[in-house]
Amino acid sequence: MNLDTKRYVVIRNKKPVHPSELVSFYKTYGRVSKQSKKLPGVIDGFEECVKAGKGMLFHGSDNGELDWHCAAMNRYGGEDIVGMYMHKLADKGGVTYFSDSQSAYNDLDDETKAICKKIKSKVVTYDAMNKLGAMHSNIFYDIKTMMEYRDIDGLPAYKKQLNRKDVVTINPHNKKEGLYFPWTVIRGFTGMPKDDSKDLYYKLKEHTMQEKYIYRHEWQPYDIVLSDQHHSLHKRDSYEGNRELWRSSIWVN
Repeated sequence: MNLDTKRYVVIRNKKPVHPSELVSFYKTYGRVSKQSKKLPGVIDGFEECVKAGKGMLFHGSDNGELDWHCAAMNRYGGEDIVGMYMHKLADKGGVTYFSDSQSAYNDLDDETKAICKKIKSKVVTYDAMNKLGAMHSNIFYDIKTMMEYRDIDGLPAYKKQLNRKDVVTINPHNKKEGLYFPWTVIRGFTGMPKDDSKDLYYKLKEHTMQEKYIYRHEWQPYDIVLSDQHHSLHKRDSYEGNRELWRSSIWVN
């Protein structure tokens, strides 16, 4: 179960995992943030676990589909690992996909790597998303949900927003370089002509979304997936029924 070599780890369980067991397990990796009791979907008595899905955190579109994202794509800090536990399967759909932007970076040509190291991405903040009408169909169900979501220090995550982020970063745990490229919230790059910025954006998007860098996870009851948040994105297919996935934020010691 080592995220130094993989961007995701899958753990199969044959029986339900109680929230206390889940939180204890996550704490073997690091600190686990507690969410506001006002956040929709928070597990009573175990604020480290929050239901993610329609009408809650990570709402997605009306059919439950959620586009590619990672934990701190438009703010500083952010969790190292997201823990996902499948308490109840959807009636249909809800497949989750995970990318590997560390391997994708390693496979880039040297010239593109050098360019990426010199620039920052121009990131759309939650406020800008809301003005564009995209807020309520993506990460948060509504403004109230956005304002209640907390970081490890207890501060609302939306107060830590940034509109510029490095494109190449070093994973603090395995010390390897990779792309930090949450392309769904990036609108160009600094220090480049507009046409060159556009060309690079689509080049990196096409490159990182190749099938060889994507893992498709078909959920089974009681699965746990640990997902790296430094050099990986994830997304969710649409689904039907009362799917119940519990999400937790982990800061590695």
